[in-house]
Amino acid sequence: MKIKRQKTLHRTLLHYKNFFSLEPPFNILLDGTFCKAALSFKINIADQLPKYLDCEVKIKTTQCVIRECKSFGPLLFGPWKVLQQFEVEPCKHRDVSGAVCLRRMAKKNKKFMIATQDPQLTKVVRSLPGVPLLYISHKAINLEKPSKASQEESELPAEDKELERLKEMKKAILGEEEASPVVTKKRKKPKGPNPLSRKKKKSAATQPIAEKEGKRKRSRKRRKRNPQSPTKTQPS
Repeated sequence: MKIKRQKTLHRTLLHYKNFFSLEPPFNILLDGTFCKAALSFKINIADQLPKYLDCEVKIKTTQCVIRECKSFGPLLFGPWKVLQQFEVEPCKHRDVSGAVCLRRMAKKNKKFMIATQDPQLTKVVRSLPGVPLLYISHKAINLEKPSKASQEESELPAEDKELERLKEMKKAILGEEEASPVVTKKRKKPKGPNPLSRKKKKSAATQPIAEKEGKRKRSRKRRKRNPQSPTKTQPS
């Protein structure tokens, strides 16, 4: 493996480990399209996947995927034989396609890596945060970089991540359709002081005016002189 490709792989795996707690041994779900591409490019999946990821892996498929490949007869006989080598993960689905089965499995448990060449399933996996996507290109297995949904999820605050985990737990316990939505509580903003408990300040300008209005002004009357009063005679 080239150094640049190896660094990109390790960076991607580290992202899923740090933000989604995805660690070895990795559980990988295969579909028929991935096995068909592996046969075309002569890739031994059981041998190349652990070498590429450089760790222990558990390669699995589902009964829905095997049933779908078998229904195509000779056209997908090779992929059907390849799928039979691997462990079958219980899915409890009836009469659904392999793509729908893997989509539901990925939504229910985000600890899976999905290996596919199906364009529609690839689009769905990219919309699921924390679900790595494996594909075959240029005669080699590749792990796609974290999708936009995974990058946005990794940037969420810790509280929002806990709510997402709670939703996933409810889906796992109650089922995908029966799980009730989690009500998010709005954060309370800090309240200001109670206006009724605050004393109004007395303005210094109004206080003397009120005192003046309370006191009555006293007017002094001037006494008039009597014009007929006798005048004193000066001694001669």
